[in-house]
Amino acid sequence: MPFLKLDDYTVPGYGMTVGLNGTFKDEDASGETSGTAKAKKGNKGKKLEVRCSIRFRDADQLRELMRVAEAVEKGDGKLYTITNDTANTAGMRQGRFTGTIRAEESENVRAWEVSFTLAEHLSVPEMAESRSSKKSAGTQTSQGTEVGPAEQPKEEAPEEQEELGWIEKGLQYLDDKIGPQEGE
Repeated sequence: MPFLKLDDYTVPGYGMTVGLNGTFKDEDASGETSGTAKAKKGNKGKKLEVRCSIRFRDADQLRELMRVAEAVEKGDGKLYTITNDTANTAGMRQGRFTGTIRAEESENVRAWEVSFTLAEHLSVPEMAESRSSKKSAGTQTSQGTEVGPAEQPKEEAPEEQEELGWIEKGLQYLDDKIGPQEGE
């Protein structure tokens, strides 16, 4: 039988069912053709859908569940650590209440049929995306000294001197250090 804990609070009731769904965003990439190509747009956080029954005589349990669902932390819905086999197997570790919480009177027994949804907080794709966006291109610096082109005799100097890139400057520096080859 499934169980669900949110931090230290165990969700009450009997006949609990837990379902998990995730959304994969994609977009048609086939243009005006009849192709089926899709462009991946990222994975969205998972949602844990919970259903259970709480007996009328356990009204205090329903009140407590509503209090937990309505809890606010730092101006937003309280974030809970989730302990549930289905959620944890799929990598969902934290979540907060989202959408609607329902408690309807059952037709067959004296109990409320309760349902609610928990939305994942910091999904695995979201964490990976935030890590990759934090990596920035570093600037490269050179520890060496700037080397200019070798001086040419005045009569051979070109009218316009072209600016050398760092590779050309390095090659020119090596050429100057080695010196002229025999026969030059």
